[in-house]
Amino acid sequence: MNIEPVYSSLDYPKKMALVLFTPGCDIRCKFCHNPQLIKYDTLNKMEVELIKDEVDENIDFIDAIVLSGGEPLLHLDVIKQFIAQAKDADLLIKLDTNGLHPDKLIDVIDDIDYVAMDIKAPLDKYYKITDIYPNDVKERIEKSIDIILSHDVFLECRTTYVPGLLTPEDVETIVSQIRCNQYTLQQFRNRATYDVSLLSVDEPNPEELHDILMSIDTNHIPSLHLKSGQFGNQKIK
Repeated sequence: MNIEPVYSSLDYPKKMALVLFTPGCDIRCKFCHNPQLIKYDTLNKMEVELIKDEVDENIDFIDAIVLSGGEPLLHLDVIKQFIAQAKDADLLIKLDTNGLHPDKLIDVIDDIDYVAMDIKAPLDKYYKITDIYPNDVKERIEKSIDIILSHDVFLECRTTYVPGLLTPEDVETIVSQIRCNQYTLQQFRNRATYDVSLLSVDEPNPEELHDILMSIDTNHIPSLHLKSGQFGNQKIK
């Protein structure tokens, strides 16, 4: 099955969710923890119907559907079906996205409750983390942020901190370039990566990540979080 459904109490804050991982991504982040989903695959009608049946069968046990990947906006017509099903059942909808598809985002934003956008690196330095990326990253992400916030949808921006790929100064630059309701700095985990050389890179110490967050100006962002394997999702402010 190309769509991987997973039940989670972590992916939508304080809600039980069915997370749908769709295949295909248009960038190749070296630290990607879902490398099996990078290759694009067409989603056939039968598969989509099977997932919709699973949603129906578990409707009493979930509060939300999380559309993740890969990059779910690459399958716009398919995720529209899941969004419509969720709204018919009064379920919340969260979208995980790389922010590079504002033209598709605008088509669904009115039905989305929560967006988690992965900001991989400073907006003019995506070459640090991937060899494949559009040349207008900054413009696309800024447009996506504008769309989300102008529709009063909760926006969490997330950065995975990989030693050797990013520096504390990079995090400071990222924070200065974005607007969001919540910023989360995530600990790199070396369990599975697209670039296998990163499997030998040490995971950053949560205390180091905490110090990075505390050393930069985040006053324009209402909520600040740190996510690590040791301590889970910690609210810093």
